[in-house]
Amino acid sequence: MRGLVMLAVMVGVVGSLAACRPAPQAAVDSTTGGGHGLNRQDELLLAAANIALPPPNVTAADLPEPNSNGAQLVVQYCVQCHNLPTPGMHSATDWPSITRRMWLRMEWLPPMLGVKVPTMAERFAMLDYLTANALRVSAANLPPGRGRETFELACSRCHALPDPRVHSPADWPTVFSRMQQNMERMKVAPLTRSQTTDILLYLQSSVRQ
Repeated sequence: MRGLVMLAVMVGVVGSLAACRPAPQAAVDSTTGGGHGLNRQDELLLAAANIALPPPNVTAADLPEPNSNGAQLVVQYCVQCHNLPTPGMHSATDWPSITRRMWLRMEWLPPMLGVKVPTMAERFAMLDYLTANALRVSAANLPPGRGRETFELACSRCHALPDPRVHSPADWPTVFSRMQQNMERMKVAPLTRSQTTDILLYLQSSVRQ
């Protein structure tokens, strides 16, 4: 059920448009993916939706101040669509845009999925909680390794340095690609191929330490 909810999140607002026209023949033939009863296009969307999601081993007790109103709201609303996130997954400068994106997606979901949307007061409480307990990483706390200096220089231009261990080695290329697209939109000087290679190798190797 959670995977199907995430699939709906990915298609978001375009879902209503797609429902208004006949599905392409390729999307309704007998070709299915991993035995979920979905066609290939939906399988690809579902796979994409599961990239860089919160890890599955976090419980409510692992959250900072787990009995606080903010923590309880995060548990109540966030686990409707994916695993429980921790405030330390993102910096305080990143959480406002991330939560806004999540709330918009929740509002776009079809009512039949039963996903509850937080009130404005609850959103403020959640955001206050997430930013107050957000990721705080200094260069001194980063794992050593080749590419660390390039990572510090490049990533600190736009936001607080993320902890390399917040994503898996398999997820970092996707997250890194998204950051490059953000840099392009913000007119930030692009990285060279050598810098890109060094940063990715550093991020993926640091996770294993």
